[in-house]
Amino acid sequence: MDKRYQVFISSTFSDLKEERQAGLKAILELDHMPAGMELFPAADDSAWELIQDVIDSSDYYVLIIGGKYGSLDEAGLGYTEKEYDYAIAAKKPVIPLLHKNPDNLPRDKTETDEAAWAKLTAFRSKIESRHTCDYWSAADDLKARVIVGLTKETKRHPAIGWVRADTVPSDATLSDVLALKNHIAELEADAAAARDRPPAGTEDLASGEDVFAIHLNFTARKRDDSNPFAGDQRYQGTIQVSWNALFAAVAPCIIDEATDATLRKAIEDYVRRKGYETFDGSDQFKENILLNFAVEGEDVDTCIIQMRALGLIRASLRKRSVHDKKSYWSLTPYGDTLMAQLRAVRRTPLAEVLSGRAEADEDAEESGDGDS
Repeated sequence: MDKRYQVFISSTFSDLKEERQAGLKAILELDHMPAGMELFPAADDSAWELIQDVIDSSDYYVLIIGGKYGSLDEAGLGYTEKEYDYAIAAKKPVIPLLHKNPDNLPRDKTETDEAAWAKLTAFRSKIESRHTCDYWSAADDLKARVIVGLTKETKRHPAIGWVRADTVPSDATLSDVLALKNHIAELEADAAAARDRPPAGTEDLASGEDVFAIHLNFTARKRDDSNPFAGDQRYQGTIQVSWNALFAAVAPCIIDEATDATLRKAIEDYVRRKGYETFDGSDQFKENILLNFAVEGEDVDTCIIQMRALGLIRASLRKRSVHDKKSYWSLTPYGDTLMAQLRAVRRTPLAEVLSGRAEADEDAEESGDGDS
C-alpha cells in the first residue's frame, strides 16, 4: 500500500523564503505532503492551537535554522523554538538543518540585536545537544539534505502516514482479515494446548505406566577370595520397565539434543542399573557378585522407536556441517513437558496427578459420547 507522510517545516520566514521553497520541493519530489504555518501570524491563542494541531497530525518535523531567531511570543520565546519544543514533547522525529556559517550571512538575513543573537546561539546549542545535525550553506544544498535526511528518517522510524481512500480495504476485506486473525489465534491456542498432550494416533500404543520387557545378560561371579575369577557364569534375564520411568531417566541427556550414541548409552546405563537392582541380592545370586550387564541391541532400538512414536523425541532439526554424519535426537515440546512433569519436585505425588488427569479425560470422552 502506497503511503505518504505529512512533513511539518519550521523556520523563520522572511529571511529563509528561498530555502523554504527548496525544502517544499524536496518533500514534494519524495511524494510526501509539506505543511507549515509560516504565513500564519501566531499572535493569539487560537493561532497557536492551530499550529499544535498541524504538528500533531504531521509525521515528521523538519527544522531549518538560518541567521535569525525570529519573532517572539509574550514570554519572550521565539515561535520557531516554541514549535520545536512542542514537536519534541509530541515525540515527532526531528530532522534538524542548521546553517553552516550564520556569521557570514548578509546583514538582512542575520540578527543585529545582541539579545536576539544570544537567543539564536542558545537555540542552536540546544538543538545540537539533542540531535545529530546536518549543516547547509545554500538553498540547493539544503534541498539535497532534506531529501537525504527525510529518506533516512522514514526508514529508521516509519510513521503512520496517509493512504488514498480508494486503497483502504473494504469492510468485507476487513471482516475476512478479522476472521482469519481469530482463526490463527484459535490454532495457536490449540498448538499451545497440544504441548501437554500426546499427538493424535498414539492412543493404542503402550505408554505411561505400561511396562516393557527388556532382555539383558550378565556375569555372576562366586565370592571366592582365593580365586576371584573362579566360577564365572553368564546368565540371561528380563526386567520390566515402565515407559515413564525409562523416559524420565534418559530425557535429561537430550534437553538440548544428543547424538544417537549418547541416547543409546543413556538407555543402556538405565537398564543396567535396573538389572543390578533386580537381580543383586536375590536368592539365586546371594552368593555371587553381579557384573558386566549388557542390553540386547534390538531392545534399545525398540525403546527409541517407541519414544519417537509417542511423540516424545524427534530427529534434530538443527543444521550442521556437511562433514557431520552423526544422527541427533531432541525432545519434542510434548516430550519436554512430560519430562518436567516426571522429574520436577512436586507437592502432590505424580501418580495422583496422572490419575486425576486420566479420570478427567475419561469423563470428557463419556460426555462426548452421550452428546452424539
